[in-house]
Amino acid sequence: MIKWRMMLLLCLCAVAPARGAVHVLNQDGETYDSHPSAVITKNGDTWLAWHAYHRNHDRVLARRIASDGTTGPIHEVSDANTLVNGPPKIVATKDSIWVVWAANTRGHKWRIQARRFSLAGKKWASIETISATSEVAIHPTVSKTDGGSVAVAWSGHRNGEFRIRLRQWNQSWSDSIELSDPGVDAYRPTIEGGYVFWDEYDGAKYSVKGRAIHPQFGEIESISPTAADCLTPTAVSTSRGLFVAWLRKVDVIGGPGIVSQMHTLQAARRSADGSWRLIRDAQGGDHATELTQGLMVRLKPTIVATGGYLGRRTAPMLLATGDAVWLLWERKSDHRGRTPDVVGDLLGRPIVNSVWGKPVQLHTGRVDYHLPHPAVSDEDGSFSCLASKLPRKYRRIYELTDFNLNETTPFKQDKWTDWKPVQLPIAEEQPLRRSVKIDGEVYRLYWGDFHCHSGLTSDAEGEADEMMFYARDRAKLDVVAFTNNDFVYDVPLTAYEYAVGNLLARLESQPRKFVALPGYEWTSRVPGVEGVPDSDPANYTSPYQNKSYPNHRSVIYPPAGGPLIHYHENGNNIDSLHEAVQRVGGVTLTQHIKFRRSGHPVEVGIELTSGWGNYINRAPERFHAAVKEKPRMAFVACGDTHRRTPGLAGALTGLYLKELTPAAVLDALRNRRCFATAGAKMLLDSRANNSFMGQDTKARDGSVTVTLHVIGTRPIAKAILLRDGKQIAEFDGAGKEHRFQHVDQDLSPGTHWYYWQVDQAGEVPIRLPGNNQAAHGHRAWSTPHWVIVE
Repeated sequence: MIKWRMMLLLCLCAVAPARGAVHVLNQDGETYDSHPSAVITKNGDTWLAWHAYHRNHDRVLARRIASDGTTGPIHEVSDANTLVNGPPKIVATKDSIWVVWAANTRGHKWRIQARRFSLAGKKWASIETISATSEVAIHPTVSKTDGGSVAVAWSGHRNGEFRIRLRQWNQSWSDSIELSDPGVDAYRPTIEGGYVFWDEYDGAKYSVKGRAIHPQFGEIESISPTAADCLTPTAVSTSRGLFVAWLRKVDVIGGPGIVSQMHTLQAARRSADGSWRLIRDAQGGDHATELTQGLMVRLKPTIVATGGYLGRRTAPMLLATGDAVWLLWERKSDHRGRTPDVVGDLLGRPIVNSVWGKPVQLHTGRVDYHLPHPAVSDEDGSFSCLASKLPRKYRRIYELTDFNLNETTPFKQDKWTDWKPVQLPIAEEQPLRRSVKIDGEVYRLYWGDFHCHSGLTSDAEGEADEMMFYARDRAKLDVVAFTNNDFVYDVPLTAYEYAVGNLLARLESQPRKFVALPGYEWTSRVPGVEGVPDSDPANYTSPYQNKSYPNHRSVIYPPAGGPLIHYHENGNNIDSLHEAVQRVGGVTLTQHIKFRRSGHPVEVGIELTSGWGNYINRAPERFHAAVKEKPRMAFVACGDTHRRTPGLAGALTGLYLKELTPAAVLDALRNRRCFATAGAKMLLDSRANNSFMGQDTKARDGSVTVTLHVIGTRPIAKAILLRDGKQIAEFDGAGKEHRFQHVDQDLSPGTHWYYWQVDQAGEVPIRLPGNNQAAHGHRAWSTPHWVIVE
């Protein structure tokens, strides 16, 4: 493998076109394109494959850029009748181009497909399915081995676990071989230097593993540090050995209780004795960089938030040169830059004699940087790189261009202080399972977050499986829904992204232990001026016009799922959305501080607070106006985390259920057996004339007795009772558990509504900059009672 790479490097130097040219990959067409993969052949041609989306239809496309710069036609590689196709990987052999991807059609499980293009015959062979029909297969990768065969690895789910599997092609396909150990879930394989590398989750952390597959199969090797949380490996094979890099995460807490993650990039080299040794700097430090700018909030000297980014802020890349290996990564150029407008920097750090050199900036002005395979530079330091312009008008345009390792500017790592490691879950924030009786039946209190994001949302980070496990194991949620944005910043949620997110929700749900519900975020904007139709694209196309404002919804489906309806593809018609949700038995919840009620019965909850701040206390009149209207709606709180902390973003919904099932969760939302908190797992049991919160009750004598039983995770500070939006009583607290009662008399005829606002010790600001609330806030709200006085 090493010899072949050095020969290829010399070959590329001889035949590659003049450096400095910029080749546009996808200027024509109407698809939204993403996830490019590129390979450089021995004659200097570059072949590219990518994922293309248009109106709920995914395709895999490919194109050749010749060594003289000539751009060939676009080939449709996937089956035109398959609606959902995942991101592709591409590789070249001496006579063929191979493309592999994951595909799904109705009635079939996810499977890995491959297709070969004959360079001599200039013709595509038929599509081949290479994963077993008995497994769900995702995350494919492909490479060429020293022996001349094509190796394809993927993550396959069978018997309740994801495991890494491998098949090799040498004129015919070998049998499937299982590479990873049982008892853990394994994801994201990559093949390099006769090895397959992957990350695996053991119920507490991720680790990077590897296994030789050529010239013979070896034992599984541990590569990342023991007890560290490491994932997303990448690798490169060079004359100096085999190198692997990965992302390491550490849970941290800072400021007024904000929980986050500190990200670093690490790398290791395989020694002659078979051991893996971390690359260190001259002072012994074991990481190349801390990924802070543009990824996490800066706490000192003042809190400075960051927003989203339309590239890859946490993806390591490795590049081989004649005398070194370079680790490359990208970051958001401006920490405070607006998501749709901020570009990225391409940064790098060399490994020389197994020691980290000085970090530098290689490029700025694009996003979503990718290296072709093989990732090698020319003798003069130049190398090819794919990167995109910022998405505009529903399209993302990629360019293949050249950068140079000798043309750099200095880069200095900022030191961000006041973040401290934390062990999650925080034990004192995890109360015992509590219960109440409603109409003589026992209901237990469970905790959910119905508005979470993973890296499937265009501006966010975090692997979909990783975020699911974070919600379950670190935040200790009982219920979660990942509601990735359907269309935001000119980027759609593709059919693949929606399907794979819902797939993981189904596979990781555990009966009566953990419920993950499918869904997405309807990311509509509606006009704030009269006479403008909702369908006007100026409402939701940057720069926004018509004084438009977000009218988002969390769309929550039962386990069988439901349709992905992009608001920009259905005329921004929320009525048609709700009709579709109703047909499959789903519900929707409002989002954000400003919204427009639809009045549809599937719209069952009002989001009072989130990771963006406390909405109801900042704009009480707007929320109180919604409480007055019919149909009745519950109070919920949802994290809306775009920063990798589902369930610890400062907003949770308490749910009273007879048993932990998807049907019971949806029933609790519809019947308003729930309440909202700013992240603390308090018990609130509110009654009006013995009727449980969320219900209508009658007061024939013009009098109502409102009671509250509250148990905090910290001592209760006070409880405020509001009637018709006005405070009518306040009670002081001392210990963690209290019972309060208020008799309200001489009520006027009509409908009155009551709810409690409860504060416990440990007050934090009701709004911090950006998406950065304290994980375990001090406030909670009961869902209203509606008291009808006759």
